[in-house]
Amino acid sequence: MVILTDETSAPALGRSGLGVAVDVGTTTVVAQLLDLSDGKLLAQDSALNPQAMRGADVMSRVRFALNSGELTVGIREFIGSLIAKLAAGRETEIVEVVMVGNTVMHHLFAGLDVEPLSHVPFASPHLEEQRFSARTLNWKLDESAVIRFLPCIGGFVGSDILAGIVAVDLHRHDELCALIDLGTNGEIVLGNRHRLLCASTAAGTAFEAGSIKMGMRASTGAVSRVFVCNDGLECGVVGGGEARGICGSGLVDAVAVGLRLGTILPSGRLRDGSGVFPIAGPVQLWQSDIRELQLGKAAIASGMRILLDHWGAAIDDVKQVYLAGAFGNYVRPESAARIGLLELPVERVTPAGNTALRGAKLLLGRKQVRELLDIEHIGLASNPNFQDTFVDCLRFPERCRGEHRFSGGR
Repeated sequence: MVILTDETSAPALGRSGLGVAVDVGTTTVVAQLLDLSDGKLLAQDSALNPQAMRGADVMSRVRFALNSGELTVGIREFIGSLIAKLAAGRETEIVEVVMVGNTVMHHLFAGLDVEPLSHVPFASPHLEEQRFSARTLNWKLDESAVIRFLPCIGGFVGSDILAGIVAVDLHRHDELCALIDLGTNGEIVLGNRHRLLCASTAAGTAFEAGSIKMGMRASTGAVSRVFVCNDGLECGVVGGGEARGICGSGLVDAVAVGLRLGTILPSGRLRDGSGVFPIAGPVQLWQSDIRELQLGKAAIASGMRILLDHWGAAIDDVKQVYLAGAFGNYVRPESAARIGLLELPVERVTPAGNTALRGAKLLLGRKQVRELLDIEHIGLASNPNFQDTFVDCLRFPERCRGEHRFSGGR
């Protein structure tokens, strides 16, 4: 499985000691060690989040925690072990650790009550930055080390998005731009240096292919690309061998190609009524798979429309969209536009990589983080227009902007 990291350095702080930036993701955890004097990246380590055995998505983990399940001690020990590995054999001590993650990861690590996150309006009273001592966490660091889990913005918009805003300088742009993290819980930030709006929307697991019958992560055997060729479909498979499943980027490609060929109708129905769309070898999509993708893309598209409505802007006013996270980094913008996931010209879309990790590095040494950004959280669940907008976004576009330029080739 590919774990998305970030190879950039951090600004030189001109202070002695080492710093650690940690992206506490729902699926993976990535930790990087930096020299605070010059910002140089010294080492990194990553692994699957051990909480995944208690649920692949945040709501599963919330339910587990509410049923007396313990998810705090394990993640603390796990991150502590990653940091210990990074520091092994180094004479210079770690003086600061900055962690970022979504609101559930923030609460579970800190041992905060997740009950408010289990129901509408998903509003927790404990979104602030959490600070810890090495002794409290049982980490083998000096007691003077500063250990912080950065603050969340609101609802399910966590400190990973706060870090992402900093990573792409969204709060300094003159023009209207957006940051979108495409995942089970999709987060959207719209704004510029004058104003920032954010929202989270339950996109489901289709983008990670979790709800897809032959879905799998982007590991060996996963169809990750689908193209049109003279004899039908041609696929790119992770590892180059036989196809045995399909990952999120392949799913979006496949449906985009199906729409282009007319195999899939704008309603999402398969034209021939068979209920099956063959992709490569034994890999195929079912009608239910296409429906799952429709639900996911409608959640993101409707969230974006509502934020634009709050802003008083149109999609044409958005000059740049940054796609964050692993799925955002690998999905083809042309395909995302063809299915209506993104409703603006593809030349305005920029894959931004692991913005959470990059932002965490940039925020090492920044004492007041939340106060740097005045962000308005928009609750979609309570918005009276959300359901109608969501339903309107379920259909695939008849055609997308510039489809004459979308060849389907490589």
